[in-house]
Amino acid sequence: MKLDWGNVLKFADEREYYEVLGFLAKDEEYIRVYTESNDKSGAWAPQGRLLLRNVDISSLPEPLMKAFETSLDGRISETKYVRNLKENHYFIKEVDPTGSDFTKWLYKESLEKVLETVPKGYENDFYRGYHWNCEVVKRVRNISAYDINLTEESKQEELQPHTEGKKTAYYTTKYERSAQNREEAIRIHGTKCMICGFDFEKKYGKLGKGYIEVHHIKPLSDLNEEVVVNPATDLICVCSNCHRMLHRFRSYMVSVEELRRIVEDNE
Repeated sequence: MKLDWGNVLKFADEREYYEVLGFLAKDEEYIRVYTESNDKSGAWAPQGRLLLRNVDISSLPEPLMKAFETSLDGRISETKYVRNLKENHYFIKEVDPTGSDFTKWLYKESLEKVLETVPKGYENDFYRGYHWNCEVVKRVRNISAYDINLTEESKQEELQPHTEGKKTAYYTTKYERSAQNREEAIRIHGTKCMICGFDFEKKYGKLGKGYIEVHHIKPLSDLNEEVVVNPATDLICVCSNCHRMLHRFRSYMVSVEELRRIVEDNE
C-alpha cells in the first residue's frame, strides 16, 4: 500500500488511507476530484487535482488538512493519487463542466463499487471517513451587498443617477499585464468560455470571431513582486459575464471552480 504520494498528500498508515478514501466518496463532495488536460501546451498527461469546497480546513481528516494547509488557493496537485482513485477505486464517472475538454470532474461509479476495493479489515476506517462531519463555510452567494465590487462608473450611477459625463481625477495602482501571455493563453485554451461554454463567434458571427477575455487565476493585486506567468495553468479564457462574476466582490475573488458550480446549479 502506497502511503506517500510524492507531493503534499501523505498517510501515516493504511487506516488513514482508507479513511480519506471514504471521505472522498461522500455524496456531499467536500473535496472535488478532477483533472485538467494540458495536452495543448505539450504536457505529457492530464494533471490530477483536489479542490477544497466550502469547508473549514481544520475540520478535514488529518492527511487532507495538512495537505490543504500548504495551498494558497484551495487546490492541491496530486496527479498520481488522482490516477490511483480512477484506476483502483472506481472514480471513473467524468463530467466536462464547460464542454471545452479542459477540466473533467471525477465521481465514484457507486459506493458499492468503491467498497469492493476496500479490504475487510479497513471497512470501519472507510465508513469513519464516509460519515465524517465537516464545518461548512458560507458560500459566496450569501455575501452581503456591501461587499459587492462596484466600478467607478456604477458608483457614480448610484450616487449621482441624474448626471453623467463629469470628468473626475482619481489615483489607483495599475498592474502591468503581458499581451504575449494573453495571446498564448488564447492559443492554448481557445476562444470558448472555460466556465459557461459561451462562444462569441457562434453568437455574434464575424463580429465575435477571435474574441475572448483572459482571467488571472491568482489576482495580480495579490502579488508582491513580478512573477513568471504560465499561460497554460495560470490563465483561463472566459466570457465577459463570467469575468465580471469572478471579480464580483471587493475582498474575495470567486474561484473558477465555484463559479462553474454556480452556473451548473442554475442551468
